[in-house]
Amino acid sequence: MKKIVTIGGGTGHSQVLLALKSIPDIAITAICPSTDSGGSTGTLQREYDGSGYTGDLTKCIIALCDDEIMSKTLSFRYQNGSLDGHPVKNLLFHALEKVSTPEHALETMWKICSLGDHRVLPITHEKTELCARLSMGNTISGETNIDTIARNPLWNPDVHSISEIYLKPAVAASRMATDAVAQADCIVVCPGDLYSSIIPVLLPIGMKESVKNSNAKVVLILNIMTKKGETDNYTAEDFIERIEERLGKRVDHVVYNDAFIPPHVLLKYSLEKKVELSLCGVEDDRIISAPLAAISDEDQIFTNPAIVREVLTKIIQ
Repeated sequence: MKKIVTIGGGTGHSQVLLALKSIPDIAITAICPSTDSGGSTGTLQREYDGSGYTGDLTKCIIALCDDEIMSKTLSFRYQNGSLDGHPVKNLLFHALEKVSTPEHALETMWKICSLGDHRVLPITHEKTELCARLSMGNTISGETNIDTIARNPLWNPDVHSISEIYLKPAVAASRMATDAVAQADCIVVCPGDLYSSIIPVLLPIGMKESVKNSNAKVVLILNIMTKKGETDNYTAEDFIERIEERLGKRVDHVVYNDAFIPPHVLLKYSLEKKVELSLCGVEDDRIISAPLAAISDEDQIFTNPAIVREVLTKIIQ
């Protein structure tokens, strides 16, 4: 039984879990950020003293759940009224934490979704806030504010680019998370928002050291597109450099999208100042090119779990 650790938050992480869960003879531990401050998670945090990991963590649990009815039920999101915007999974997990402990709440969610040998963990249970220092010297506090920085009409990528990301206060990674990394055969860094989803998992004290000292293979699955406000003008090389700096070691494999994306889809994204991530002539024998990009009926680009499964199966086995 190979032990696989995944790192990341949001949709990109859940897509990788959809790919991994169908690979036989592996046990997955998905580690999520603990600094979400938007949407349902943010509301539960502000009004009911909720945790900063509810949404990402439950999304990953749902991705590993094979019971379709249970998955749909937990993913059901209320519209209108006092529960507007809240999915059942967030409300259930929040209630479980309030009547028991965070550890018991996790175990109960794993049982409800029949995860078997798989686990989903927050990087820390301690309360903290994600902060970013901009190139001009200003500081932004809060994951949501960092995630939506480009919505400010005065935002300029040459002036307001992120130069540093950190936690305030500094907190320690959970023992369960660092132990999972120490015992892993393979660590997969999932696609997602670089500064608001991926790096926050690597910031808590002890996490970088655990990854650095691990004997696991490290796989980085690159984003397909850049993100306005976080990774403007970034190339694949920039992504690799930032991730390796936080990991404290070189990655063993870099998975890069080479699927054709229709011009009309790229045009739609370009209007949002998002462009296809470029290799920019980089020659690196660690790079594995694969047709990662899939297009939804709404012309949204997403990472194809079937292709990720093929690539990771070869690497793991």
